[in-house]
Amino acid sequence: MAVLTGLAYRDELAGLIRRSDRIVVTEHSYLYDAYDADAGKSLIPNEVVYGSHQLSPSQRDFFQSLVDGLDPTTQDAFAACIFEPHHRIEFYASGERISIMAICFKCSQVKWDATSAIPPWSLYSGLAALMEEVGFSSERDWVALAKQHLGN
Repeated sequence: MAVLTGLAYRDELAGLIRRSDRIVVTEHSYLYDAYDADAGKSLIPNEVVYGSHQLSPSQRDFFQSLVDGLDPTTQDAFAACIFEPHHRIEFYASGERISIMAICFKCSQVKWDATSAIPPWSLYSGLAALMEEVGFSSERDWVALAKQHLGN
């Protein structure tokens, strides 16, 4: 089985953006933001959405341009940290969600259900630029936000 590279990943993502009639970016909590190790459970049982934004036509064009311009050099190393996604991008066509991408900027990892290709290194800076474009941040104190949500 051939390993699909960053170029395939970039092209698949660019194609999905073109096929989507709605793209929604969400910034949210993750279960480890407030975790009770003794009880073995999250103190935030349901995801807290800090912000959700449907891309405008100009933001879609911005996203498309970012992806089309990504350097396709394939990611060849991965962090050993725990995948803790705080951002997601949902792609819709004809009112149905057709794909979802979960992003962990801390680890430089994504989980995207539309491909088996390995992402290009440049994906993370491109996605960070998209987050900035919609008013979100790729880096925040997620634990402090969870404590604020819990009233601590």
